[in-house]
Amino acid sequence: MEEGRRNLMVGVFVLAGLGALGTLIVLFGQAPTWLAMGKTYPLHVHFNEVSGVREGNLVTVKGIEIGRVDRVDLHQPSAADRPPPARLEAGDQANVLVAQEVGVDVRLAIKRRYLIPKGSTAQTTEPVLGQGRPPVEIIPGPAHAEPLPPGGRIEGRVRRAIDAIFPPGVVTTFETTARHIGDAAEALTPVLDEFKELLEARAPSAVDQPGGPQGNLSSAMARLDSSLKHFNDVLGDAQVKSQLRETVANAHEMSAKGTKVMADLESAAADARELVADGRKVAARADETLANLDAQVTDVARKTVDSLDRADRFLDHLNVIGQQVASGQGNVGQLLMDSKLYEAMTLTAQRLAIAVEEARGLIAEWREGKVRVTAF
Repeated sequence: MEEGRRNLMVGVFVLAGLGALGTLIVLFGQAPTWLAMGKTYPLHVHFNEVSGVREGNLVTVKGIEIGRVDRVDLHQPSAADRPPPARLEAGDQANVLVAQEVGVDVRLAIKRRYLIPKGSTAQTTEPVLGQGRPPVEIIPGPAHAEPLPPGGRIEGRVRRAIDAIFPPGVVTTFETTARHIGDAAEALTPVLDEFKELLEARAPSAVDQPGGPQGNLSSAMARLDSSLKHFNDVLGDAQVKSQLRETVANAHEMSAKGTKVMADLESAAADARELVADGRKVAARADETLANLDAQVTDVARKTVDSLDRADRFLDHLNVIGQQVASGQGNVGQLLMDSKLYEAMTLTAQRLAIAVEEARGLIAEWREGKVRVTAF
């Protein structure tokens, strides 16, 4: 009795678990599509290839679920191993059919209350790292277009996963950068080849042979190493070392003499600087004397010019007066040019001469006492 009750309880729990599992399957959209028979209609999407699209994937329009993926299969399973020909001959209908039908046919189960207009397309995204089940997004066509009939067909495309992660501009930048890096690598290839040839091991003996390869960095380094070895051998000779010591001693003696000469030159330079300073002082004094002399000469010249101007004006006045006198103008001119006045003056001079003679005779008689002066 207890065993039967226990079995009954186990059965009840199993049925409850199956019911809960069925409920979760229906709620999360993993239920078989045949459960929704009569509530959906088929719609076919042609993809060249798909990745991650499986039965039960969501079908959405602007993020809203409108159905599920019902089946995924090739258009022509028998032509899966026959790629489309590179070139189609005119009138070859079989090849045209194969070229058109090679691809993947994804059948969708669309809820009947959603109508898809003609001209619509579909797209899906590659799963990131091969994981995930991306939905099939329907991009509706023109709003005024007729709806597609059940079993209608639209074209689809698969968007790369990187386009979903990064914006198209960033992807384009990455592609451009990668292309530039490839171009740079291609351009650097000849340079790297020449660099490799430059570093290739080449012996100087092979380079010196007629028609031998051209010298490079390796042969130059080998020659330098040989020269250094020869130089070391030369410096290791005792006689050369003795000569070098004598040379260094002579150089030291010359350096000491040069130091003394430099000291003398510095003393001479100091004396020359003092002489130059004295010369500058003398020149400054001479400049000052010349400046004073120039000022005095300028003052004398200015005064001389003023005197000459006054003399010139005086001579001009005398010239004017002489012209007036010569022409008989003015009192002096009339006096000098009047002939009657000359005659009167001549007569007056004669009379004065007679008067003077008489005065002399009178004075002589007065001295002799012949003439007496009587006071009144």
